[in-house]
Amino acid sequence: MTMHRQHGGSTLAAVMLMLVMGLMLLTAQQRQLDSALLLVADRQHYLKAYNQAASGLSWGLAQSWPRGSLQATSWYCLQQSSDALQTCARLSSRSGVVVVRGAGEIAGAEPVWLYQLATEAPGDGSIKLTVQKGGWLDFCPEKRATDCDD
Repeated sequence: MTMHRQHGGSTLAAVMLMLVMGLMLLTAQQRQLDSALLLVADRQHYLKAYNQAASGLSWGLAQSWPRGSLQATSWYCLQQSSDALQTCARLSSRSGVVVVRGAGEIAGAEPVWLYQLATEAPGDGSIKLTVQKGGWLDFCPEKRATDCDD
């Protein structure tokens, strides 16, 4: 009686193939998770800038603006350094309307601007702004895009 010996070469090849396939799947999943992490980080930076712009806009609308500071040709900005809030205002091309914008900074990118339409309410030596209903925008409300440039 002759005995046949098995050397296990095919079993070893199958195990190696399964290991290689598992490694490929893990590498693909790692790449997918890395791209998702970058997307989440970008979204987090945007949301932080958006909230900073919204806070700046709310803060600026509550401020008293110096008389004569609002012009149709340039933005006049107020800053609160403790919270890094910046709000700018200028007279609109539409009569009696003031365009107010809040800024949110994203490192290495264009700032996020939020806009609010308001009207002037004279105060004691300064200007108070009264918000127009439905006047909140996330894009420049002026007809000419150059009116919203710095």
